[in-house]
Amino acid sequence: MTTIAQQTRLILHYDSVARGIHWLMAALIVGAFGLGLLVDTFPSSWEDGVVNAHKLVGISILCLVVLRLVWRDSHTPPATEPSGWPLERVSSLSHIVLYCLMMAVPLIGSAFAVWSGQGIDFGLFSLAPVMPENEAVAHQIGEIHELAAYILICLAGLHALAALWHHFVRKDDVLRRMLPPQ
Repeated sequence: MTTIAQQTRLILHYDSVARGIHWLMAALIVGAFGLGLLVDTFPSSWEDGVVNAHKLVGISILCLVVLRLVWRDSHTPPATEPSGWPLERVSSLSHIVLYCLMMAVPLIGSAFAVWSGQGIDFGLFSLAPVMPENEAVAHQIGEIHELAAYILICLAGLHALAALWHHFVRKDDVLRRMLPPQ
């Protein structure tokens, strides 16, 4: 039986699963962006493998964002730092946009792959292309995917800068909530 004090205790950090998903997604987003940005710098014989790795990372990000939303819905996050309504609104809105982009970028990339006539190799099995290439549509979707990826990486960078600003300028616990407890 839990006591009222145990039920109302202040949660100071995100739990280890939430932290793990957060940092894994951060690494995968940077990795996917890097692969997409640098695909042309690899030897041409590597292009299919690099593109396939980019697609696999994108699918992983999409799966993790869904897992993260389900986890967040079923686990209490730490209390927010009081920072006044303008900062709280900006924080809330930027998190919503981040989540939308973390879902949209891989979904748009998947549409690009479909319209480009591409399949995907999962290692143990492969999915063949589901339709022939439509270069005009694929090009337009590819441009949208690229633009959305740039917006995502810029917003994620601002998110990281905001966490550092909270840590070094405001000297509050916003960043520490996403780090392992000490």
